[in-house]
Amino acid sequence: MKKNRVIIAAAVGAVVLFAGYHLLFSKNRMEIMAVTGATPLAVKQDVKSGTTLEVSGLTKKIYTFGADALNAFAPTYIRTREVEPGGKFMGTYRYSGIPVLHILEGVAVQKPEKAAFDRPLDMVVTFENADGERVHFSYGELTMTDDSNPVILAFDRKELVPSKPKKDEPYTWNAHRENIKGLRLVCPAEPDTGRYLDNVKRVLISDVVVDNSLLPVMKKGEKCVSASLTVLAGGKAKPVRLEGVEKASIKGWVRTGHGQGYKGISDAEGYALASLLKKNFPGCGPKNFFLFVACDGYRSLLSGTEIFKTADGRGMMLIEKMDGKKPAAGPMLGPVNDYYVDRDVWGLSHIMLIEEVK
Repeated sequence: MKKNRVIIAAAVGAVVLFAGYHLLFSKNRMEIMAVTGATPLAVKQDVKSGTTLEVSGLTKKIYTFGADALNAFAPTYIRTREVEPGGKFMGTYRYSGIPVLHILEGVAVQKPEKAAFDRPLDMVVTFENADGERVHFSYGELTMTDDSNPVILAFDRKELVPSKPKKDEPYTWNAHRENIKGLRLVCPAEPDTGRYLDNVKRVLISDVVVDNSLLPVMKKGEKCVSASLTVLAGGKAKPVRLEGVEKASIKGWVRTGHGQGYKGISDAEGYALASLLKKNFPGCGPKNFFLFVACDGYRSLLSGTEIFKTADGRGMMLIEKMDGKKPAAGPMLGPVNDYYVDRDVWGLSHIMLIEEVK
């Protein structure tokens, strides 16, 4: 008898919790409807119970986020028009999710003691799902770029369907009819779903593997001037080629740093980075990564996807003049659409092609 009472009490408790959740959800919806008179789509959702995410690798500890911890992050809502890399249209959706930036901001990166560079801007962030599938990003493209269209870990998906569908003809363009299981990596600034990933379980932060003997060593606090620019591929070094490379310029570039704030508003001119890389690394593309190194050892790692497939990438430059003058340290890498200028590389001396990140 006592055992039966315990079971009944547990069942009643579960029903109350379930009813409470739906009451809160309905209350949120009704509160909005009372003001707008319309049925809202972007009602607050929660990460599903049992969802977990691990962040590890070159970090001070292993970070394990459960549903409660993930729900503590400020969510965002985005709309996507999804196309597979091969060109197949997969539908239109509204996602609720957590910007990856919000998660990485609270993760302490710990580089090896003898690392070639002491900041995380040359590191790789890898997302791995339950099946072991992986996609890779540069650390900087997740933390230094403009976050108006952020990469997110989505936990809720709603189909977006036409408001005036054809009569007696169901709308069949949305391939995803079910909600998300766990967390889905969504990259709304990218033209296709090549780096989207379902059921993400782990985020791994790592150093990119390169032959550092071919690159300048870090000279923190020392000033240097780059008299030449070298491109490196497969261990072979060549001087950069600029003939035939597209020109590029920007006016009113607002420059703010992560560490020291406002740096000025400038005009810049030089060469389009995507065109320069295509010229010097024939056959390169979105699958590759590129390491940019200054004469004092400062580094920035950029992914081929962001350079060749995004609007921000189309604005990236090799800068030869700032406000009408040559930069004092020599040529300069300028990801001019970034929110922070920390990925700028003054006194750029080497560009290394990285064929693949695993």
